[in-house]
Amino acid sequence: MEPVTDPALWGVVSIAMSAIVLAVGVLYAVMPTVDGVVPPVPLDAEEGYTYTCYCCPDPVRVTIRAPQVHLVGRAPGGAA
Repeated sequence: MEPVTDPALWGVVSIAMSAIVLAVGVLYAVMPTVDGVVPPVPLDAEEGYTYTCYCCPDPVRVTIRAPQVHLVGRAPGGAA
């Protein structure tokens, strides 16, 4: 069996390998990182629980408050 020495074949192989490496590099670059992951608010968070949200350029501190039951169902301006 003779070794393959056709220059056109090696050119196609090298271009294909370069395209694969480029595609893998682009996929790796667009994958989300651990730094960008925002943890969800715990469902069992009690009143007074404070967490930091990194969804904005500047971190935002959020404190869970008790539900305002007396405000539910009211129209703006206090009219019922």
